Amino acid sequence: MTKKTMAHTLVKRSLIAGAVLATAGVASAQSNVTIYGRIDTGVEYQDKVATGTGDSSRTSLANGGILPSIWGFRGNEDLGGGLKAVFNLEGDFDGSTGGTRFGGGLQLFGRQANVGLSGDWGTVLLGRQYSPAILADLGTDPRGFKESFSSLLPYALTQNPAGNGVTGNNFLGIFNGNMISYTNAFGPVTLRAGYGLGEVAGGGSEGSTVALGLTYAGPVTVSGSYQQIKGIASGDAESKRFSLGLAVPFGALTGKVYYAKAETDDAAGAKISDSDYFGVGVDWAWNPQNTMTVAFYHGEDDVFTGKSKDLVISNDYALSKRTTLYAQFVYSDVDTGANPALSIAADRGPIPGEKTKILGVGIKHDF
Repeated sequence: MTKKTMAHTLVKRSLIAGAVLATAGVASAQSNVTIYGRIDTGVEYQDKVATGTGDSSRTSLANGGILPSIWGFRGNEDLGGGLKAVFNLEGDFDGSTGGTRFGGGLQLFGRQANVGLSGDWGTVLLGRQYSPAILADLGTDPRGFKESFSSLLPYALTQNPAGNGVTGNNFLGIFNGNMISYTNAFGPVTLRAGYGLGEVAGGGSEGSTVALGLTYAGPVTVSGSYQQIKGIASGDAESKRFSLGLAVPFGALTGKVYYAKAETDDAAGAKISDSDYFGVGVDWAWNPQNTMTVAFYHGEDDVFTGKSKDLVISNDYALSKRTTLYAQFVYSDVDTGANPALSIAADRGPIPGEKTKILGVGIKHDF
């Protein structure tokens, strides 16, 4: 064999060996990606809606009657030794029009855009993600932070310090951008903690978010959370919120109690909101496919003069694991002078001093 032939053979063998090693590397690192989503749309009737000349009723095709319409990608790669790489990309859309929500005010992946590592020691995520505070309380809010007519609106609207815009670091305390988070379960207790970077040059903690959540899931469910959001380019503006919740099962019934206190200061450090919010409710799984929920919410604010009182009665009927039919009735009573952010129907525009009734039916499908 000539030197040229020998060299050619060695190069060929080297390339084959390299290809085999590369293939083995891919095979040993198992990965998967899931495309997922949900569309939730229904018909909704409201008996009183404020107009320029008084009030009138409204019938509409509503998006997100019980859960938001979303789409996304998530996945993980097994790195071996119990270690995984994980990621999640998730965005909103309006199921009633096919367009973007909030007039395009959210980014393509305005809900989640994160990557991280997960193991027996817990999970660390980097990027935009659900607040650790709201995740901790999902099991104790009387309506589980449903997209419509739950504690979600008071949660969000009381965490909006000056300069906090919906496309910035923090979307009303629900989604936190530029966040580093840690999650781990210690027996029945799950700890969630996150810090969102303000990314303001020379601004110290300006624009930052601190979020903490603890959940105990045993014979009963107990939750607690805290979140602080600093305003951006707005002096001393900030919001602080903490909550406590309890859920207790009694056979087919589950009783829930939820309390939250939120404070917001303006740029000069003066208090512009100081609210106490309380919710109580019962879930009744009256057959394997049907769950009825009755919930009452009450909110008042020391900076305002009135109170908000909301009653919700709903029933979810599971046609399958992916498809749910639902009906819900809301009775909203918001005093004149009350903080409008404390009503669970705040986004429907209840008229202060009036009693508002809302009836909705819809369908939710997960894919």
